[in-house]
Amino acid sequence: MLLDFRNLPFDDGTFVHVVFDPPHLISAGPKSWLAAKYGRLDGDWQQDIRQGFSECWRVLCPGGTLVFKWNETQVKLREVLQLAPQLPHYGHTSGNKGLTHWQVFIKDVAQ
Repeated sequence: MLLDFRNLPFDDGTFVHVVFDPPHLISAGPKSWLAAKYGRLDGDWQQDIRQGFSECWRVLCPGGTLVFKWNETQVKLREVLQLAPQLPHYGHTSGNKGLTHWQVFIKDVAQ
């Protein structure tokens, strides 16, 4: 099933755990194998990521966890985290060059 991460077809609070691994490339050629494999952000990518976070947060139940994966080859993690609903609780860096970041958010029970 293919879905648009900016408009998820699920009710509010459906999931206790959500993984958000959006496209992270903004510059890739039309025949790029990286873009074909991982996708590409077009136009106002900041708004797309902000909407993606908002949708993930909406479908996440209170007390649930959101795992966010980002590769900062072209866009730094700090720029993307400004678009998130809150700061992550913790994270981990991985990959040969340390460019892949896993960040974990916990939705407050009161939300």
